[in-house]
Amino acid sequence: MSTRTAHLDVRGMSCANCSATIADALHDLDGVTEADVNYATDEATVEYDPDATTLAEIYRAVEEAGYQADSVSRSIGISGMTCANCAQTNESALESLPFVLSAEVNYATDEATVEYNPNDVSLDDLYGAIEDAGYEPIREDATGEETDQERRDAARNAEVRKQRRLTLFGAALAAPLLLFLVEKLLLGGAVLPETVFGVRFGWVEFLLATPVQAVLGWPFYTNSYNALVKNRRANMDVLIALGSSTAFVYSVAVLAGLIAGGLYFDTAALILVFITLGNYLEARSKSQAGEALRALLEMEADTATLVTEDGDEREVPVEDVQVGDRMKVRPGEQIPTDGVVVSGQSAVDESMVTGESVPVEKAEGDEVVGS
Repeated sequence: MSTRTAHLDVRGMSCANCSATIADALHDLDGVTEADVNYATDEATVEYDPDATTLAEIYRAVEEAGYQADSVSRSIGISGMTCANCAQTNESALESLPFVLSAEVNYATDEATVEYNPNDVSLDDLYGAIEDAGYEPIREDATGEETDQERRDAARNAEVRKQRRLTLFGAALAAPLLLFLVEKLLLGGAVLPETVFGVRFGWVEFLLATPVQAVLGWPFYTNSYNALVKNRRANMDVLIALGSSTAFVYSVAVLAGLIAGGLYFDTAALILVFITLGNYLEARSKSQAGEALRALLEMEADTATLVTEDGDEREVPVEDVQVGDRMKVRPGEQIPTDGVVVSGQSAVDESMVTGESVPVEKAEGDEVVGS
C-alpha cells in the first residue's frame, strides 16, 4: 500500500482538546493511517492511502470538525491550447499532482485555477505539470517588474504576432497552389504546362508545399506527439496533422512513381494555411476581448459619497456601502451600486448595461444600475 504524508496549517484551534478533535475526525476517514495534530504550532501531519481517500476529503473532515485547513488558490495563464480537449488535458495533469485539491482550466481565457496545499506543492510543480503535458505556463516575473496581467497580455500579443507571421508565410506559398487548383478544376489543366525546364510540374507544387508542411505543420505535429504519446488522447491537432500529412505523403509517393494517383499538395498546404488563419483570428479576438473586459472593469466606481440624515457627506469605499444607505452622485460620476433615485434628476449613461449610447433621463422613483 502506497501512502502520502500531507502537512496542513490548521486555523481555529484554541486548546489541546481542539487538536484531539481534529485528530479523531481524521482517523475516522478510510485510508488515514496516522494523524498528528499539534496545537502549539497549528500544524497537522496526515499519512493516508491516496487510493482510499483524497486530500479534498481530508480538508473536508477538518472543516466539518469546525476548523480550517489552509490552502492556496492560484490562477495560471497557459499558452498553446488549441481546443477544449487541451484544457481537459491540462486539468487532468494538474489534478494528478499529489496535494492538489482541485484544478479548473478555461480554454476561452487560457487560464487555469488551481487550489493546492502550499506546504507540499510549489508553484514550480504546477508549472512543471503543465509543461509535461506539452503546454507552456506563463511564469511569474522573478524581478517583480511586470504584473501577472501584463505577462499574460504580453504572451497573448506574442501569440497574435506569431500566428500572423505563420499565416502570411503560408499564404504566400499556398496562393500559387490555389491558382493551380483553380486552373485544374475550371480550365481542365489546359493552361499550365506539364513540365518546367524538363521537370514535372508536380515538383514545383512539391517545392511550394514542403516549406508549408515544415513551418506551419511543425506546431501541429509536436502537439499531436504530446497528445498521443504523453497524454494518451487525441485532440484537434491530431486530426489536422493526420489530414495534412496524409495528403502530402500520398502526393510524394505519386510524384516519385511509387503508386498511381493524383497530386494533392494543394490540399496539404491549404489545410494548414486555413487552420493557421483561424488560429490567428482566434488569438486576436481573445486579445481584444481581454482589453474590452479590462476597460469595462475600469469603469467601476471605487468609492461612494454617503449622505447622513443630518445632511453630512462622507466618502467611503464602495465595499462599505450597506442596503438602505443614501448616496450622492454628481453629474459625470459613476453610480457606485444599484439603487432607486430618492431625489434629484439627471441623465445617466447606461451603455455598459444596455449598449445604448444615449444617456437616459432619471428622476425620483427611477431605478439605476451601478457600475
